Amino acid sequence: MAVILIASLAPGEGRTAIAAGLGALLAEGGSDVRLLRLRSADQADAAAEDDARALAAVPGCSAAAGAVSEQEAQTQAAENANALLLIETPAGVPAELADRLDAKVVLVTADAGEGRVGDLAAAAEQLGKASLGVIATRQPERTLARVRDRITERGLRCLGALPEDALLAGPTLNEMAEALHASRLAETGNEDEAVEFVMLGPISADPGQPYFLRHGSKAVINRFDKMDLHLAALATEPDCLILTGGQMPSPYFLDRLQGDDAEVTVLLAPEDTVRTVEVLDQLYQRTRFLGRRKLDRAIELCKRYLQPEDFAAAIG
Repeated sequence: MAVILIASLAPGEGRTAIAAGLGALLAEGGSDVRLLRLRSADQADAAAEDDARALAAVPGCSAAAGAVSEQEAQTQAAENANALLLIETPAGVPAELADRLDAKVVLVTADAGEGRVGDLAAAAEQLGKASLGVIATRQPERTLARVRDRITERGLRCLGALPEDALLAGPTLNEMAEALHASRLAETGNEDEAVEFVMLGPISADPGQPYFLRHGSKAVINRFDKMDLHLAALATEPDCLILTGGQMPSPYFLDRLQGDDAEVTVLLAPEDTVRTVEVLDQLYQRTRFLGRRKLDRAIELCKRYLQPEDFAAAIG
């Protein structure tokens, strides 16, 4: 049995996405993979439970029903002696846990600047032989080679560098509604899925529909009284329409929603368009790893940018 801890120095670095993608990648290669999410302590941890649910959906892998304590993780390690155990840990350097489980540690980072790489080198020194390597996430595509070089120049094993991705950064419809304090004029059953693009209604005299067709998974922001743009956006099957200004749209538009077969969530945001966009922009810095869309994209990126043989060689 091998145990790999997926760790990071700070929250929000992409640990769950890497655990999910790496688990699927190794399972596809024939390994018996079990995924766990370690909670911060023996208490309620909503974020850890969300992550555990995401890991439970990874194809080809088994997973615990929810987040586990350190003691439960040790029990799982003993009971799954023939499996490859991937454990996502809370933020921080899990040196003591790695020692207790005789585990290797993958450090995940979304910051690949000189300062952070120096911190990672210090963490790797603290981990000693348990340090397996570093995976960088959310990097501009054009800088991937430079990021890998920067990591290896500090004496660290670079296990991969993944590009930034709009879908993985995207908020779910529920997160949008909560952040905007928006009311729902219509809703669908897939509000825990992420939205890849946010589009503003055009201000030109050109028809709106060709503009909105540029993207598939999208939320469209229009002022509440822009009836022509509402209908144009609706025809392109968006995930969500966000009407700004806090006032009800035309009754005709509401009638269309009731009679339309399209599955679309319509949110009525109380702020004007500029403030609504500002709130959503801030939201992109702190979204959770939720939904099938994000899971599929994480697996896709890991298959493209990580090499399973690197892990096999490193694990021994």
